[in-house]
Amino acid sequence: MKIKSLLLFLLLGGIASPVFALPGAFNANYSVSKSGLTLGEMRVSLTYGQNTYAYHKATKATGLASWLSGDRVIENVEGKINRDVLRPGSYIFHHTSKRKNRKDQLQFVTPRLVKGEYKKQAYQIQVPQGTLDRATLELVLARDLAHHKKNMVYSVVERGKLKTYRFAHQGTEKIPVGDKEYQAEKLMVVREGTVRKTTFWLAPELGYMPVKINHIEKGDAIVTHLKWFQSIKPGSVTSLPHSEVMHRNK
Repeated sequence: MKIKSLLLFLLLGGIASPVFALPGAFNANYSVSKSGLTLGEMRVSLTYGQNTYAYHKATKATGLASWLSGDRVIENVEGKINRDVLRPGSYIFHHTSKRKNRKDQLQFVTPRLVKGEYKKQAYQIQVPQGTLDRATLELVLARDLAHHKKNMVYSVVERGKLKTYRFAHQGTEKIPVGDKEYQAEKLMVVREGTVRKTTFWLAPELGYMPVKINHIEKGDAIVTHLKWFQSIKPGSVTSLPHSEVMHRNK
């Protein structure tokens, strides 16, 4: 009787993710700092519908940085789920400030055809099966870590081009978040011919979502660090941190 009850619980949505290996639905907040100085905050949410997912990130400058730059970044993707495969549909990355207004917007017309616009220039790319956008990449990486995948190489459409992302496992580290410590998997983006360096710390306890991201470029270190994380219970209604209206896949 207990086994039947457990199966019924899972089938009715007793877990927040429709597939065990995917991160569960959540809201989270991160601080963003540069060379030790706080620049702003990032709000993140992941939600699921009937065979769909929506992953939204909104970053804004705060304090003095807000007065000086007015930086805001919106990154959203919505797509479909087929078993444990994420199929991105609409994606947008929009960076605005007092000096710039840059947008990268794309649509997966089919799994092998992407149409988009970057810097007001339209583009169309034939891509390999399984190609991702930058936001969905984070979710697929989490899924593959849960599956203990070793070869983490991904095709990604970014700024109107098809790129390859490779990740190298660097062991585990404990990352403090408030009065708690998370045991995290440390992964580094493998890049050749560049001094840029990006490292992720992904916590199994949080479905392998980031607790810390460190990006080094031109001698500056930009650190994104988790402040709080809240799982979303199945059936609950939450507000999403985005201001762009996106069309769901048909």
